[in-house]
Amino acid sequence: NVVQGMGEVGAALITDPRVAKVSLTGSVPTGRRVYAAAAEGMRHVTMELGGKSPLIVFADADLDSAVNAAILANFYSAGQVCSNGTRVFVAREIEAAFLALLARRCAAIRMGDPLDPETHVGPLVSQAQAGKVAAHVATAKAEGARLVCGGTVEGLFVVPTVFAGVRDDMAIAREEVFGPVMSVLAFDGEDEVIARANATEFGLAAGVFTTDLA
Repeated sequence: NVVQGMGEVGAALITDPRVAKVSLTGSVPTGRRVYAAAAEGMRHVTMELGGKSPLIVFADADLDSAVNAAILANFYSAGQVCSNGTRVFVAREIEAAFLALLARRCAAIRMGDPLDPETHVGPLVSQAQAGKVAAHVATAKAEGARLVCGGTVEGLFVVPTVFAGVRDDMAIAREEVFGPVMSVLAFDGEDEVIARANATEFGLAAGVFTTDLA
């Protein structure tokens, strides 16, 4: 049974004595409130809260496959997926080639009605969310990230956006955007990139592209 609604509907469900288990996918602040409310009734709770997942592309990776994965990991469902690989760490020696191929692929992305099978990227869920994504894009530019492509907002549609030259301390690399915005970060060594990939409060998912699994 699907019951739709805003916060008051969720509050009624998680505090009802007939509910024995609460599962939430959402933001960390919402998770804190839901967890506290569920705990009042000693209910079991499972939560998936926020994501800033890393995708690591080593120099020996198949470039075509890695670019395809990065596009899927950032622009699927217009970026509205918590496990998206929004921090794409690319070995410095292949960064230029990766970005060039990525830009060409992004130029061919078709935006439109999500019910149209020819559409690649649809709209965001609300005008408010589109505004939040636009604010993240503006902050990234102000902090010195280089816009490779996209970056514009047209109503509920955000053109798939790629930033290069991203640093770990930038907001775009630390905060969950929940929109079609990719951060590309260069790295020089395996130990370095593993440490940087793990340096996030959102430990949710990760991906690695290499031909040397050892």
